[in-house]
Amino acid sequence: MRAIRRISDALARRPDLVLRLIAAYYVLAVILRILRSEALESDEAEQLFQSQFFLLGYGRQPPFYNWLQAGVIQLIGPSVLAISLVKNLLLFLTCLFYGLAARIVLRDQRLAAIAMLGVIAMPAVSLLAQRDLTHAVATLFTTSLFTYAFLRTLTRPSLWHYMLTGLAVGIGLIAKYNFIIVPVAAILAILPEADLRRRIFDLRLIPALIVAAVICLPHGLWVLGNFTEATAGTIDVMRKDASGNAVLDRLSGIGTLVLAILGSALPILGFFLLAFRRPLIEAWRAESQWTRVIGRTILLCLVAVGIIGLGFGATNISEKWLSPFFLLLPLYLCLKLDAAGADTRRSIPRLFFPVAAVALGFMLYLALANVIGPRLGQYGKENLPAGPFIEQVLAEQPGTRPAYVIAGDIFLAASARLKLPDARVVQTGFRQAPPLSEAEKTQPGLIIWRPAGGNAEIPAHLKAYVAEQGIAPENLSPRTLAVPYLFAGGRDNVLFGYARIGGASP
Repeated sequence: MRAIRRISDALARRPDLVLRLIAAYYVLAVILRILRSEALESDEAEQLFQSQFFLLGYGRQPPFYNWLQAGVIQLIGPSVLAISLVKNLLLFLTCLFYGLAARIVLRDQRLAAIAMLGVIAMPAVSLLAQRDLTHAVATLFTTSLFTYAFLRTLTRPSLWHYMLTGLAVGIGLIAKYNFIIVPVAAILAILPEADLRRRIFDLRLIPALIVAAVICLPHGLWVLGNFTEATAGTIDVMRKDASGNAVLDRLSGIGTLVLAILGSALPILGFFLLAFRRPLIEAWRAESQWTRVIGRTILLCLVAVGIIGLGFGATNISEKWLSPFFLLLPLYLCLKLDAAGADTRRSIPRLFFPVAAVALGFMLYLALANVIGPRLGQYGKENLPAGPFIEQVLAEQPGTRPAYVIAGDIFLAASARLKLPDARVVQTGFRQAPPLSEAEKTQPGLIIWRPAGGNAEIPAHLKAYVAEQGIAPENLSPRTLAVPYLFAGGRDNVLFGYARIGGASP
C-alpha cells in the first residue's frame, strides 16, 4: 500500500510521469509478446509473410503498415520482436501525439495526461491491439497525428503545420480506408466556427493537399487498376451473414453499429467516472469552442459510418472499425472537464490504477492462457507448433535447406519465414506476390500443409500451384508428421504434411 501511495502522490505532483509509464508499458508489451509464444495470431502471420514484398497494394488493406513492417524486418530480420516492435511503437506514438494535441486545447495540463490514459482505456488499444491488430493500429496512429496537426494548424497556422496535416491525411489514407471519414468530419465540424472556418480557405491548404496527394498517388493508381481486389474483401466482411432481405440486413447492421458504439464508449466513460465521479456528470453541460468541434467530429464520424453501412447493406459493423473515431472521446471528456473547471488534483492516480490493472491484467491473461488453455483441452493460434514442425523437417536433412517453401496456409507461411529467413515463401492464397523465378525452381523446395482428416495427400490447391510451376505433383512423396501443441506437455498433437521438391526423400 505504501508503494501505491508513493506512486499516487508522484502522479498527482508530476503529470509528465504518465508518458514515461506509458512508454514502460509498451516496452513491457514487447517483452511479454516475445516470451508469450513463437506462434502467431492471424494479422501477425499475415504481416510476417507479406513483409517479403514491397507492393503498392496488399488486397483489401492499404500498404502503410505493410511497408513499415517490411522495413523493420529488412533491418532486424523476421522475428516476433519485429512484429511486436512495430505495433507497440505505433501505439506509443499514438499516445504521444494525442497528449501533444490535448496540450494545445486544454488549459489544465493534468487533463492532457488524463487524455493519454484515456487512450489506454480504449478496448481497441488495451485489449484488441495486444491480441492481434495491425492496420487498425496504424489508423489509430494516423488519427492521433492528424488530430495534433489539425489542432496546431487551427491555433497556430503556418505552412509547416498545414503540410504536417497534409502528411497525416496522406499517411492515414494509405493506412486504412475508413480514415478518410476523420478529416472530412473535422472540416465539417469547424464550419460553424467563424474564426476557425477561415483556415479552410487559406492558400496554405494547397501545398497540404499536394503533400497528401503525392503520398496517396502510387496506391491510388493501384486501386484504380485493382478496384475489386481492394474493396471486395471489406464489403464481404460487412455483409457477413446477410439474409438477402435488404430491410432486415440493414436493421441488423444498424443494430451492430449501436452495439459497437456502446462497446467502444462505455468502457471509456466508466473509467472516467471512476476518476471524476460527480464532477464528470456536472461537466456534461459545460461547453467551449473545442468541445463543440470535437463533439461534432465524433458525431459526424458515426453518422458517416451509419450512412456507409446502410449504403452497402452492411450486416456487421465491428468495434475496431469505430476505434479511430472513439479515439477522440477521451479528449472530448477532458475538454468538458476543462470547460467546467473541474478539480483534477487527484484525478490522475484515480484513473491510472484502474486502467493499468486492466491493461497489464490482459497482457498477463494472454500469456497465461497459452499455458493454462492446453491443460483444459483448449488450444489457440499461439499453441500451433508450426515452428517445431519445420525444425523437425529440416533436421531430417541437415545439409539441405530449401530455397523456397510453398505453404498451405498463412500460419505455416509465417513460421517458414521465421525458421527459413533466407528462403522464398509462397502462400497460394496471396496472388499479388511475384511468381517463383526460374532460378528458384531449379533449387530444392518444400511444400507444407495441415492434412484434413489425417489424409497425407497433398491438397488440391497446392497440387494446382505446383503444376503451374512445371512440377509434376505425382512425382512428389508426401509424408506426415505429428507434433505436440505448444505448452501441451506432449498430451495432444497436430498433424502436418510435407513433401520435398528436388531433393532426396529421407
